[in-house]
Amino acid sequence: MPPVAPARRADGRTHHEAPVVVRLLAHVPAWARAGGAAAAAGRVLLLLGGAVVIVGALCLGVDGHGLAVLAGMSGGMLALVALSLRVRWRRDGWGTLAFPLALLLALAVVGLTTTGIATAFLGLIPLCFVYAGLFLPGRAAIALLPAAWASYVAMFPLLDGNAVVRLAIYGVTWWGTAQVIALATAYQRDVRRRLRTDARTDVLTSLANRRDLEERLTRAVPGDCVVIADLDHFKRVNDSRGHAAGDLVLERFGHALDQHLRRRDYAARYGGEEFVLILPRTEPVQALNMLRALRAEWAEEGTGVTFSAGIALITDGAPAGSALAAADIALYRAKQAGRDRFRIATEGLAAARRPAADPQAPGAPGTQGPGVRDHSSDRPGGRRDQHAGC
Repeated sequence: MPPVAPARRADGRTHHEAPVVVRLLAHVPAWARAGGAAAAAGRVLLLLGGAVVIVGALCLGVDGHGLAVLAGMSGGMLALVALSLRVRWRRDGWGTLAFPLALLLALAVVGLTTTGIATAFLGLIPLCFVYAGLFLPGRAAIALLPAAWASYVAMFPLLDGNAVVRLAIYGVTWWGTAQVIALATAYQRDVRRRLRTDARTDVLTSLANRRDLEERLTRAVPGDCVVIADLDHFKRVNDSRGHAAGDLVLERFGHALDQHLRRRDYAARYGGEEFVLILPRTEPVQALNMLRALRAEWAEEGTGVTFSAGIALITDGAPAGSALAAADIALYRAKQAGRDRFRIATEGLAAARRPAADPQAPGAPGTQGPGVRDHSSDRPGGRRDQHAGC
């Protein structure tokens, strides 16, 4: 029986590809995850710290005054947790440093207002630095050190020479813990980013691959233009020059696309010698002019290989998937007409954009197929041929 594929998350990664901390936080109720993973983990840190202090104090036999202090501290921490649900936390910001600082402040209050039990909670201080290493920049640990030292002094009010040395050692250890975790987290994030990039990049052309294209198409909006370009007679290149020469042609065409397109444009290798372009906020005629300029640049490469293309506009009535299919039909018409030319699919264009009696409308006299507009002048020099195509 074939193995069951892991469930895919909304962000495109599988469950097993997500960071460990994020997977653990997935078990936290949805309302507690407001503000992102750092805020959710901060709430868990406060609630866990408060629970440990209260349960530990009860087990150690706290007196009535200490119990009142602990009750007030618990109420304050719960209020902070509730308040954090209403705060708009910035991703990768320093605002979530408030969570470990609040826990350190609570530990200092326990140390100053109780006797004989505060030292039992010294182990909660390193948790604050673990949190900082996971969710904050490495230098955030330096900002935590004064608060951590203050909490330690509140728990151990008697400071002698040995206590100062211990305090310094603890400080270095806490800071080092945060740095190691921060470095490990950054490394994991970088590896995950590179793996994601590799999984969505075509090795030969360095453009996006079909998997990435499918995701990109879901983000395309009306007004974007879809282009399918196909290298003409590419099989002859492989047959006559060898597959290595064919790979070189593909690599050079991918480089030409990458250099020619605007920064906002998108290019992917669709498969074989086909490429798909997504041109945001671009009219079909603008896409046609871009392809003409690309053809001129590609001819200077001296490969002797031309390309044909089909163009389609994404509209409310023709979403990305329909536009891609229309562009594919337009590409087929361009190939039929003799190759080295481009066609614009008109199926998805709004009726208001052309007069009712437009001779270029699908089905009008002189057109060669439904939903495809001829451009007989887009060949170099404006030459016409017997195909009356583009």
